[in-house]
Amino acid sequence: MPPSIDVFWSFRSPYSYLVTPRLVALERDFELTIKVRPVYPIAIRTPDFFKRVNPQFAPYLMQDTKRVAESLGLPFRWPPKPDPVVMDMASYTIATEQPHIHRLTRMGIAACQRGHGLAYIDEVARLIFGSTVEGWHEGNHLALAAGRAGLDGAELEAAVA
Repeated sequence: MPPSIDVFWSFRSPYSYLVTPRLVALERDFELTIKVRPVYPIAIRTPDFFKRVNPQFAPYLMQDTKRVAESLGLPFRWPPKPDPVVMDMASYTIATEQPHIHRLTRMGIAACQRGHGLAYIDEVARLIFGSTVEGWHEGNHLALAAGRAGLDGAELEAAVA
């Protein structure tokens, strides 16, 4: 049995997006299994996180992720449209209703259960952070991403509904 690496991965984290192509390459190039563990982002797990950190955290995050994306040659946009976490960035208030992140995380878990977790997060992360698609959450964008990952998008949606 090949060695494996557990990766705790968030659909809202730009760093999760930025590491994903390297995870895909590791799994492809070495006898290795990447086990994706989708998790809720820190904004959901700890809603007051952004209110407690240094005020320079968010601007640094934006600057650093742009720099890392450029160094890796990855397309990148921040913030994604829409942000997977519904949040007022001026006050760092997290909305009670979170339709995007709950849906994404559950679909990621379902993809993992079907043996396509890494492929799925790779496709969806590219859609959210690396494309020019506005409204990645609308229409058939996620279903097409699921299809590219070897999954049936409609079945995945139904499974998490």
